[in-house]
Amino acid sequence: MSPAPRSPQRPAARSTGTAARTGTAARTAARTAAAGAGTGTLPRTPARTAAGTGTRTAGRTSAASAVRAVPASRTARTARPAAPPRPQGPPRPKARRGVRAGTPERRTAVVVVLLLVVAAVFTGRLLQVQALDTGQLAELALEERLVKVTVPAVRGTITDRDGNVLAESVERFNATADPSLFSGPTKESKNLLTPAEAAPQLSPLLGVPEDELVTLLTPRKTAAGKDVQWTYLAKGLTPEQWRAVQALGIPGIFSEPDEERAYPAGTTAGNLVGYVGKDGTALAGLELAEDGVLTGTDGELLYERGARGQRIPLGESSNTPAVDGADVRLTLDDDIQFYAQGAARAQAEATGADWVSVVVMTKDGQVLALSESGSIDPADPGATPETERHNRSLEDTFEPGSTGKLITAAAAIEQGLATPETRLTVPDTLKLPGRAGSVRDSHSHDPQKLTFAGVLAESSNVGTIEVGQQLSVQQRYDYLKAFGIGDEQLGLPGETRGILASPEEWDGRTQYNVLFGQGYGVNALQAAQVYATIANGGVRIPPHIVAGTTAPDGTYTPAAPTAGTRVVSEKTAHQVTNMLEGVVTSDGTGLNAAVPGFRVAGKTGTAQDLPATRATGEPQYTSSFIGMAPADDPQLVVAVIVQHPKTSHYGGTVAAPVFSDVMGYALGKEGIVPSGAPAQLPPLTWQ
Repeated sequence: MSPAPRSPQRPAARSTGTAARTGTAARTAARTAAAGAGTGTLPRTPARTAAGTGTRTAGRTSAASAVRAVPASRTARTARPAAPPRPQGPPRPKARRGVRAGTPERRTAVVVVLLLVVAAVFTGRLLQVQALDTGQLAELALEERLVKVTVPAVRGTITDRDGNVLAESVERFNATADPSLFSGPTKESKNLLTPAEAAPQLSPLLGVPEDELVTLLTPRKTAAGKDVQWTYLAKGLTPEQWRAVQALGIPGIFSEPDEERAYPAGTTAGNLVGYVGKDGTALAGLELAEDGVLTGTDGELLYERGARGQRIPLGESSNTPAVDGADVRLTLDDDIQFYAQGAARAQAEATGADWVSVVVMTKDGQVLALSESGSIDPADPGATPETERHNRSLEDTFEPGSTGKLITAAAAIEQGLATPETRLTVPDTLKLPGRAGSVRDSHSHDPQKLTFAGVLAESSNVGTIEVGQQLSVQQRYDYLKAFGIGDEQLGLPGETRGILASPEEWDGRTQYNVLFGQGYGVNALQAAQVYATIANGGVRIPPHIVAGTTAPDGTYTPAAPTAGTRVVSEKTAHQVTNMLEGVVTSDGTGLNAAVPGFRVAGKTGTAQDLPATRATGEPQYTSSFIGMAPADDPQLVVAVIVQHPKTSHYGGTVAAPVFSDVMGYALGKEGIVPSGAPAQLPPLTWQ
């Protein structure tokens, strides 16, 4: 850049500047001369001569002073001529105060520094990624490529005692699709279809309308702007349906394994077996009670996939197998259950009853049938009215009525207060102490000369109290408890314990009512197991319905046996059985319960349902018959409960015939034959 022309008004200043530069040259020459004097090369300067033997510093100081005092002499002593005066230009404007613009060199240096800093940052990050964080980043990348697929465990099967399936899980498939693969043929993949081309082929196999499939298969983006690569097309396909879909060979169609709960027996034992929800959650019955056994442990399939979602053949993978649930084998017999259920339904329709329950069990507590007149289809529980979705045999409570007199008879005989031959004079009405009121028999009659066996056969309330009132109040309660009243039996969902208040809560009338089956409540299974205790020689074995479990490896484990509890002696049980056998003779109330070819022991029951009576304004009754056969060697117990029949309220009329029908079938199914020994019955009357 050329210097700006100098202003003509400032020549002196410029001369002074030139002189100053010339002075600098003179000082340099003086130093050179002084150096030369030391070596003999150059003549000494006057300042140096004047100083004589003084120090060099003083000589320099004097010389400097001389130069400053005589500028002209310094000019004259310079080694080079002064620069010629520069041409003067126009006057410079006054410089502004502010930031001075950087020179190009400075700006270039700044840019270079910044680039170096940026390069250093990127280099450092590159070193960190490739050298320090290699393992961690590789793991993160692998995690993004890995896909975890849950391998569901198969739910265990529920079978009857012979292995007949009541509930099972069947193989199903869910059809899925990758919509991003339905954009039509491409240069790389010429076999890709459009949604309009694929939908007509898939619709008849999946059972999904074409227009709906077109919508599902159309490529689209997620909210994050990524391609949708997965969607359901149909669920619950059978293996045959899925194989037909596979045969189409349509790219982008996939499947995932699934299972569906099936109930081959339909409504048979539906209320007992229960059901699961669509998500496999147990909701009712044995499905819920045994859920911990039936449910397995899901496995996991881990594999590496590519950018398009495809599985990388040689990529990272692992497989944790699922552990299937165990199978549950019941004591139930599906043939007897089916028959009993049909008999209950038919009697409910014939009598106009609200419901009918039929229980069949062995003397050692194995439940062979637990049926009601109404039952759900576990595969579609919502199709069954709410009133019929309950397991009446376990969930509904009623007063047993005269069937409960068996407990009083067994307790009195066991305590030595009576025998089957004990003679009684029985009026039709008995005045109770205090304000307890009075008790009547089911019909008016003159005083009867009955034995204790005759009292049971005639189902006399008055005669039962005459014997039973000899038991203390505590003894009455203790025997009810010993026979299982007030205790849960199977532990199934919704099961009632019944109703049994403590003796301290009994009023003056309740302590007498409990003697003939009123003042407490039972369910059908509790009522049946009272008779099973007598059939088992006085030893009570709690009812049970699970026979055992089978592990996934096929190992069968029987259920732990339940210890029995002796309630009365075998002799007492035998005497009570003889008394009950008299009920089914021509002189008893249970004639309709007879089973051709077999000796039968049992008891009728009729109890007024006071809450229902008050609610409807009309008398409502619970009618029943419970008995055992063969009477000489009891093997089976059948209980029939008819709730609120309309045609008749006597147990001998509406319940006993169902008992005869079901007991006869069960005896034949079990292969039980009569012993042929004649009955040795105690007298029913005396003279």
